[in-house]
Amino acid sequence: MKKLSTIIIATALVLSLGQCKKQETTTGSDLPNAADGSVYITLKVGNDGSKHGVHPESGIYGFTNGDILYVGNNGHYVGTLTYANGAFSGIIAEPSTDDYLHFFFTGGKAPETDPTAGTTTSFTVNIADQGTQLPVLSYGQSTEKYTNTTATYSTILRNKCGLVKFNPLIATNNAITVSGMKTEATISFATGAEGIAPTATTGTVTLYPQSDAEKWAILLPQDAVSNPAVNISGNSYSSSTIASVPAVTANMYYTAGVDISMTPHGALSGSFTINANGDKVHFAQGNLQYTKSTSTWSFMDYQYTTVETNEQNVGADYANQDVVSLFAWGTSGWANGNHFYQPYNTINATNTYPATIGYGYGPTDGSNYTYSLTDAYANADWGVYNAISNGGNAANIWRTLTNDEWTYIKDHNTKGFSEVEGVKGVVIRPDDVTTPIASSYDADSWATEEAAGSVFLPAAGVRYTGGNGALVTNVADFGRYWSSTNSGSDKAWRMNFSIQNNNSGSMIAAIRWHGCSVRLVCPAN
Repeated sequence: MKKLSTIIIATALVLSLGQCKKQETTTGSDLPNAADGSVYITLKVGNDGSKHGVHPESGIYGFTNGDILYVGNNGHYVGTLTYANGAFSGIIAEPSTDDYLHFFFTGGKAPETDPTAGTTTSFTVNIADQGTQLPVLSYGQSTEKYTNTTATYSTILRNKCGLVKFNPLIATNNAITVSGMKTEATISFATGAEGIAPTATTGTVTLYPQSDAEKWAILLPQDAVSNPAVNISGNSYSSSTIASVPAVTANMYYTAGVDISMTPHGALSGSFTINANGDKVHFAQGNLQYTKSTSTWSFMDYQYTTVETNEQNVGADYANQDVVSLFAWGTSGWANGNHFYQPYNTINATNTYPATIGYGYGPTDGSNYTYSLTDAYANADWGVYNAISNGGNAANIWRTLTNDEWTYIKDHNTKGFSEVEGVKGVVIRPDDVTTPIASSYDADSWATEEAAGSVFLPAAGVRYTGGNGALVTNVADFGRYWSSTNSGSDKAWRMNFSIQNNNSGSMIAAIRWHGCSVRLVCPAN
C-alpha cells in the first residue's frame, strides 16, 4: 500500500467489459465451460491492477489477483468475476436483456451468507476488521442494458464509503480499534445505485496501520460520533480517547485526521506547555532508572524516590551497584558509533581521548559531536529507544525534553523548593496553577498535589568520575536533569537547580560524562 497522504478514493475506475454467449462462441481455448443459459464475460481494468488499495496521486484504486466483483442483473445476484493478471473474468447465470449489469466491489470482504445465483437479492458484508486491508466498497452499472449482440460494456465504480485518517498522538505499532462505527453494509441487487448501504449495526473498527504514526479506516456513511471508545492493544496506555469522528458521506476523504489522545502508563496527570505553539507534555511518574542484572528500564515508583546516596562510590561502570539513575548524556544503550553508550558507563572520557576525538559520550560519527538526541540520533534518547517496563513497555512512547522546552517550562510555570517525604527538590506546578508551594509534604498531602498535576524533581545529586571509581555528590542539594540538546564537542544542555545557592532552575552546558538524572515526558495534546 502506498502512503495514504492525500485524498484517496475520489475518482472511480473505468472498466471495459467484453462478453460471449457460450464457450462454443468464444475465441479462446482456456475459457471455463459455461452451463446452458450462462455467459462468460471478461472485464478489462483501466489501470495497472496492482492492488485494490488506493493511489494517492490519482485517487484511483486498483486490484490484486483474487479480488472479486459480485454481479447483479434483473434484481438478483447472477455470479462473480475474479481478477487475475489484468482482467476480471467469470460466469454469470442467465442475464436478462431487460436490465443492466450491476457490479459490486466489497473490498475483499466476503458475504456473511453465501449468495445463490438467480435467487439471492441481497447479502451483507462486515468491514470491522481492517487491520490488513482497506475494504473500499463501490458500485457500478453498465452504461447500457445487457444484450446478446453487444461485445463491450463499460462502467464506473463509484465509492459508497468514506476514507478517514486517524492520528495517534504517540506513534505505536499496536492495533487500534474505534467503537461506535457502522460496520455492516447491505449489498442489494434490486436497488441499482443505492445497492450498497449501511445497516443500523454498529461495532468496532480495527484501523489500517499505514505506519506507526498514521492509521486509516474505510467508514460507511454515518452521522458524527462523539467520544467513541478507542482501544490500543498491548496495555501500553492507561487511557486513549477521541473527541469526535466526523460525519461520513459516500466518496468522502478526511485527510486532516482524527486525533487519538493517548496517555501511557506511568504518565502524571498534569499538562505542561513546552513552546509558543501550545504543545503540551505529561511528565513521567518518577526519574528513570536502569537495572543492570535484568537489563530493565523503569520509572521510580514515586516522584520523590532516589537511588544513589551522597558520597557513594558506585564503582567504574557501576561495578558496586546494580541500579543506575545518574546517566552520562546519550547513554540509551544504542550503539551508534559513540565510544560509550551503555547506561552504566562512568568513564571520564576527558582523560582517555584527546580533544580532537571528543569526549566519548553522545551521538558521533567519530569526529563530529554536534548532534542532539533527535532526528537521525533519536535512538540515543533513553525514552525513544527503550521500552520502559512500567511506562507502557514499548519503545518510542517517551522522550527527553529539549533545552528550549525545559527553558519554556521553567520560565512559564510556578516552581519552588520543597521537601516530599523528607526528600529535597523542586516542585513545578502544571499550566495555569499558581497556588503556593508548601515547604514540605508528607505522603498523603503530596498524593493530593500529584493528583492535581504537580511535578516533583528530587535533588538526586550528580556523579563524577575519579581515580578510585565514580563518586556521587551533592545529593539533597543539586538537581541535574539532562535535555536532549547538544552544546558543542564535549557538552550538552541540562536543567540545574541548587537548594543551597537558591537557584530553582537554570540551563547550563555541562560535560557529557557527568552522571545526571533523566525525567522523561510524553505528548499530552
